[in-house]
Amino acid sequence: MRTPPENLPSVSRRLQAGQLLLDGWTVKQVAEHLRMAPATVRRYEALIHEGGLEALKQMQVGGKASALSESDLEWIAAALQEPATKHGFESESWTNARLREVIERKFGVQYSRVYVWQLANALGLGSRLMRK
Repeated sequence: MRTPPENLPSVSRRLQAGQLLLDGWTVKQVAEHLRMAPATVRRYEALIHEGGLEALKQMQVGGKASALSESDLEWIAAALQEPATKHGFESESWTNARLREVIERKFGVQYSRVYVWQLANALGLGSRLMRK
């Protein structure tokens, strides 16, 4: 259900930086090309020297643990596959604001617009959210 860590944009970008370093790019070139802090690229470089790209892949993904359990995420994924009317809205379309409202109502947690969009994408259902 969840996006595997190696498919997350942050991990993909980290691995891209690592591959560029292995290809002979300098820290400065990688940092400028990928718009990363040079200190971050130096940290990646050190990890590559210790364990190659696999060491970069194994790095933890940032952020605190989700307040939602795996079963909560499964419920959200199922809800997004249903029309929004089933969850009390006047039309069938899902929007970010509607999903945020449903999550708060059902689970008692408030998430930002950006986090809800990331959550829907991680569930493979970001396309279900209409832009408004």
